[in-house]
Amino acid sequence: MKQVVSVVNLKGGVGKTTTAVNLAACWAEQGKKVLLVDLDPQGSASICVGRMSTGRRLLDAMQKIIALPVVPTDVTGLDLVPSGPELVTARQIFIDGPGDEIFSSCLRQTAGEWDCVIIDCPPSLDMLTMSSLMASQHVIVPVEASFLGMNGVRQMVSAVESAKSRNPELEIRAIIPCRAQPRRRIHWEIMDRLDEMFPGKVSPIIHENVSLAEAPGRGKPVILTARISRGSDDYRLVSLWLAEHVGLGEKKTPELSTEDVSPSLEEVNSL
Repeated sequence: MKQVVSVVNLKGGVGKTTTAVNLAACWAEQGKKVLLVDLDPQGSASICVGRMSTGRRLLDAMQKIIALPVVPTDVTGLDLVPSGPELVTARQIFIDGPGDEIFSSCLRQTAGEWDCVIIDCPPSLDMLTMSSLMASQHVIVPVEASFLGMNGVRQMVSAVESAKSRNPELEIRAIIPCRAQPRRRIHWEIMDRLDEMFPGKVSPIIHENVSLAEAPGRGKPVILTARISRGSDDYRLVSLWLAEHVGLGEKKTPELSTEDVSPSLEEVNSL
């Protein structure tokens, strides 16, 4: 069974799309077959791998509950379900029905031998984000090393707890500190808090780096635009860390222990 990973944070500008795209590319570089699903109407993940879309084909697939539209990318082993502004209509079309289950049905009908499906979610708790959580076993939360970023983490814990009532498999599997600047004292204060909240689940950091900022404009992941750079090195390290520590990116999902649980909302708010 393929692993399905939601990359999500309800706060924008934290490196969510950058993380989804570059983790997918790194896993593909390591020989895995990966499907990147752009579920954000902004279509940023699609742009980051050089594919523009209106989102109409994805919207049609969800309306008809058929296989998702899959296109290849320039990264060997990485396929894409592209998105665009027309997908925003889904928020109105499915608002009165079980819309958050439709994406799961479409994904099950999508033929492909992928080891991992990684979903870039919108920065909001809407039907599209909930539909991604309903289809996933794993949640990755990119977080900016700031106090406002911490608030986004608390919101995500609450959202995942709510989704678990209908999808018991769902777990926050990793917190990825992004846009990190270790020379600032606040960075280490935030890292200490994250380690307290999510022991063993905080990944190596992603440094603030010009190579990551430039890659989207070239329509390719950073490992193709700047193979030897801090940005490439950081995401390669995080991709390997995820495989070693929580099994993401491996071809088989490891058995979860009874101790492998995310903190409750009460525990997070008490910190």
